[in-house]
Amino acid sequence: MKKGRALPPEARKLAAAVKWPLLGFLLCGGQVAGLYAPFALAAVAVAGIRLAGLGAVLGVAGGAFVFMDFQSGLRCAAAAILIFAANTALYDTAVYKKPYFRPACTAVFFLLVQSIYLLGRSASSWLLALCAGAAAAGAAWLRERKLENWGFLCGLALALLPVSAYGFSLGRVALMTLLLAAGRGCSVSQCAALGGCLGLLADLTATEPVVLLALIYGAGGAVSGLLRRLPRGACGLCAAAVSGGLALLFGADVLPVTLWECGAGAGIYALLPKKILPGLYAAGKRAENTPEPAAAPYARPAAALRALYDSFFRGQQPRPPENPAVIFDRAAQEVCSGCVLRTDCWQSRYSDTYSAFNDACPELMKRGRAEAQDFPLHFSSRCVHFPALLQAIDRQTHDYLLRRQFHRQLQEARTSAKEQYACLSELLDQAAVPVSGGDSIGYRVSASLRPRGGEHLCGDQVDHFEVGDEVYLLLCDGMGSGQEAHREAAMTVRLLRQFLEAGIRPGPALKTLNAAMKLRGESCGGFSTVDLAVMQRRSGTVQLYKCGAAPSYLKHGGTVRRFRSDAPPTGLSDSPLPPDRVSVPLQGGDFLVLVSDGIADQSCDEWLLNLLAGFTGTDARELAALILEESRCRKGLGDDCAVMVLHLPLAGENRSTAV
Repeated sequence: MKKGRALPPEARKLAAAVKWPLLGFLLCGGQVAGLYAPFALAAVAVAGIRLAGLGAVLGVAGGAFVFMDFQSGLRCAAAAILIFAANTALYDTAVYKKPYFRPACTAVFFLLVQSIYLLGRSASSWLLALCAGAAAAGAAWLRERKLENWGFLCGLALALLPVSAYGFSLGRVALMTLLLAAGRGCSVSQCAALGGCLGLLADLTATEPVVLLALIYGAGGAVSGLLRRLPRGACGLCAAAVSGGLALLFGADVLPVTLWECGAGAGIYALLPKKILPGLYAAGKRAENTPEPAAAPYARPAAALRALYDSFFRGQQPRPPENPAVIFDRAAQEVCSGCVLRTDCWQSRYSDTYSAFNDACPELMKRGRAEAQDFPLHFSSRCVHFPALLQAIDRQTHDYLLRRQFHRQLQEARTSAKEQYACLSELLDQAAVPVSGGDSIGYRVSASLRPRGGEHLCGDQVDHFEVGDEVYLLLCDGMGSGQEAHREAAMTVRLLRQFLEAGIRPGPALKTLNAAMKLRGESCGGFSTVDLAVMQRRSGTVQLYKCGAAPSYLKHGGTVRRFRSDAPPTGLSDSPLPPDRVSVPLQGGDFLVLVSDGIADQSCDEWLLNLLAGFTGTDARELAALILEESRCRKGLGDDCAVMVLHLPLAGENRSTAV
């Protein structure tokens, strides 16, 4: 395969389908004292929910009974099921997103299951279980540092410990290679600690643990950290020599085997492609192979799309299929409602009627239409409107099949869109263009919110921020009021800000957000208006983007201009194009005012036009407070209210940004 060419979609889907079951199965081979499989349980925690987590559980269950004895395998499978159940049950909560959740969940359920069998055992048995629990939690914690692949490699290396070739353990060779590779990105103390941990895990895999490799690999890790700047071959050989030399402390019979295993690991390390190795650690300096500061924003568009995917799609369950019983319910409502035998069929003989419809359903769904022989004779002979009932069932069956086909196509489209967002986030990891900064025009911004009467949360949300030499003002109004509207508006503000800070332009950002919200609205409804103002600090020009938002106003001296748009809110637009934009040049002393419809709309904003025209102050906060107070006198507390004011000071005034 040529460099840079991606796997075909079929291969990616196959790899994703077998990854977690295969990992769970193989990691069960990496055991502690033949009793515990900590890395397999960490894989279940890292896999999370849905098919990935379920696949990991099934893989662990299979591997536990292949690589472990029945009792130990049963406990391992039970702990895996509990970890998966906890992930699924708490997925929608805030605690699930905490970095400590998965490691703590892994350790707690592992120890909970094992403690029942440790009652009355010796202190050494408890200590061994605690070490295994710590290993499981540590491997799960590597996910928070984006290092879970190293943890899985460590578990697979432990699984290879019993496998030997020419008298040498393939697992110990793999552990030495892993230590030298991972140690490139660590300090000397970290390398020594890493080697000690890997060696201790290898020691604990024996039925009778002996601290042997912990010292050998710890010393080898320290040497590799000291000599990391040397060529990889020389660094690996030095580390292997020190590790092999320390084997003399444990007897001459250990020396040749350990020396040759460490040497083989160093040789493999020297042959590994450089692109798969971490960058060299350098205290106070930039590590080798790490991007320059300007490259940091390259990953931010991907993070924005991942946040969009997480907010809209993850955790959503597909709508359950419609029950075919609705065919008979609607047909009976249409025909039987005026029948003289209605009470007899649907009350006295309800079970017979139910059984008749239930028996006819399989043939009806297979054929797509109803026939008289589908129904038992005792039912068809008693029904006085049987021909009309058959026709009604035919119509309802036709409608039911059309609805089922529509929902299937809709679900396929939603699945395709979700996959596109997930894949696009990966592609954009290296696709964003960093923005340059600027500081030529001072400005002041003030914003105020007020919830609807009787509500504690405001359904309108505002935000403002800088990206390079641009200033963004954002006002969103969620559908309705209260908690749901607040959540909808806050999510829209958060996601749109993430897009804009990632370097994505407002037009494409709003277009993408609208498409995502439209897909989300198919299942749970909801939409949000967007009022976005983008000011270039070098020129003072403002671009207005409005999606279902109330009019905006520009005050220049004693004159006021109104800006409006007929574009629908995000989530309701069918247009594949981004919303229209209006260019507004601002000068010193001008005020730009953004409001929600709770303040005023085009049909009742004469008072706001007059207020702005007569305002003679220079304080943006004063103007925002005045607008909010006047709207309360005019419209009461019948709706959520939000106002944002952008003011460009005149020459000679304080030009620093004041919020």
